[in-house]
Amino acid sequence: MKHVYKYIIGIGLAGTLAGCSLEEHNPGGATAEVVFSTENGINALVNSAYVNFASQFYGREDILMLTEGGTDLWINIANSGYGRQMTKYEELVATTGQIRNTWNRLYEIVNYCNAGLERIVDVSFTNEEEKNARIGELSFLRAYAYWHLVEQYGDIDLRTEETKTAVLTAQRSPATAFYDLMLSDLDVAIANLPVQPIPATDQGRATKKAAYGLKARVALTRVAYESSTSEKDKYYKIASDAAQYVINNQAELQVSLYDTPEEVFRPANNKNNKEAMFFITHSTINSLNPRPNDPNRLHIWFKAKYSAKAGMVVDLPYGADRNSKSGSMCFMPTRHLLELYDEEMDRRYGDWFREEYYLNVNSYTWTADDLAAFEKPVSMAGKTTLNRGDLALLFTKKKVSGEKRNLPYALVDIDDTYDGDRVSTNARFNVHFPALMKHDDPDLPEANSQAGSKDVIVMRLAEMYLIAAEAETLMSGGNKTLAKDMVNVLRERAAVPGKESDMLITESDLDVDFLLEERGRELCGEHIRWFDLKRTGKLYSYVQAYNKDITTMQPYHVNRPIPQQFLDVITNPQEFGQNDGY
Repeated sequence: MKHVYKYIIGIGLAGTLAGCSLEEHNPGGATAEVVFSTENGINALVNSAYVNFASQFYGREDILMLTEGGTDLWINIANSGYGRQMTKYEELVATTGQIRNTWNRLYEIVNYCNAGLERIVDVSFTNEEEKNARIGELSFLRAYAYWHLVEQYGDIDLRTEETKTAVLTAQRSPATAFYDLMLSDLDVAIANLPVQPIPATDQGRATKKAAYGLKARVALTRVAYESSTSEKDKYYKIASDAAQYVINNQAELQVSLYDTPEEVFRPANNKNNKEAMFFITHSTINSLNPRPNDPNRLHIWFKAKYSAKAGMVVDLPYGADRNSKSGSMCFMPTRHLLELYDEEMDRRYGDWFREEYYLNVNSYTWTADDLAAFEKPVSMAGKTTLNRGDLALLFTKKKVSGEKRNLPYALVDIDDTYDGDRVSTNARFNVHFPALMKHDDPDLPEANSQAGSKDVIVMRLAEMYLIAAEAETLMSGGNKTLAKDMVNVLRERAAVPGKESDMLITESDLDVDFLLEERGRELCGEHIRWFDLKRTGKLYSYVQAYNKDITTMQPYHVNRPIPQQFLDVITNPQEFGQNDGY
């Protein structure tokens, strides 16, 4: 959205119980009852419900660590300790700041939505369609915030009314109650949201396709909380129907797949992405962002160390390189993630991961220090010269045999980056790896800037094919032929030209492990992996099997701790209780 405003909305739950006030601005001393009795006031309130998703979550590293970290796909560069509470489950306790902040900000969103939904019915709008749209947005955003809350924290406090005064007791509600509310909210959202935002220039608002998509995602997750086959099938069916509605009505909903994986995250397509179903906006006008100067810094969090090596310097095409030493933090892929791809037939790897760096200065002659850094022969010092455009660095997922140290460029292969299934202890190599390019931002104000302006796609059409496929595969009497076809749509798109038939699967390939592998190949780095592993009951086992640098994880880590600040404020902390294990 172009502009976001925040006004007093009463005392928020997070503020009441955890010391974080929502009273950011109170124009002219007006009360909430006065401000939110008008169309402009309600519009401001709805805008406020979006703010934390941009300023606190999507574009920031904390939510990335909570949604992609601590899984089978990512580990800290050089096995560093930054963010280890989330990425490695080390020292994850009730006082961890990111856990408290996430709890507070999500409950703030819930309270904005509760306030708006309570008040909007009695407010007159010039345009009734706009009023309906705002009802839909508030319902969508409440469901989206509660999905995050219940998946991260488990059975917690379910609130459907605005918190206006201090509430000093809290009661837990079962996860199923949250999901009942979410699905009800999403039906309201579907009934009220337009295909295009109102006004049309306010890109980033929830629309009808987003509501269908979230309904599919929420229903698929709800399966995990049911024990009987009939109840599981009920929610598989809801998930499949919602996902297929989007797939079968792409023209009406104004969404479609790109022809190639590369186009999905091509920076030129970011601000008008035809595959995106819901995205969090960040403005190219810095002053309009909730957090000026670093609105979206996802682009720095998946980078391998490339500058000050073999003559390379930081530049915009290769992106910010903040890893001046091995202890700096970025997400490096696990060996497991890299080996999920067969790059000979699956172009998603080549389209979304960078292996090659070409010299971006006029010329370079190998120095003794750089030769030592890549364990190359000292005899090359002062002799082998690279010119602008020559391959300077190659960090590859392949195993390279033969005289790989004698090449004119620096080569780090998969056996240099990893010792078996773990990150190498060799500091010369463990900062060099194939780097995810999905969040690249070549439009930074200057090289090495953190001030990215790209929108963050948090739901896209490809996920609908995967949801429909999973639901039809795992539902009793589901249509496995349809499931196979859904997966093959994405795999055929992902095929290296000429390898389309090699990429196609059969019904016999379909099971939960294959589907999780396919989701990893398609959606890695898109804020969804932790949720996928939790809802399928695979979080602990997959981390144990595929991310052996995470050594302290326990089964209870499927939930985060309840923030201690919250427990310290309420009067019934023992009754409410801490989550198991903490």
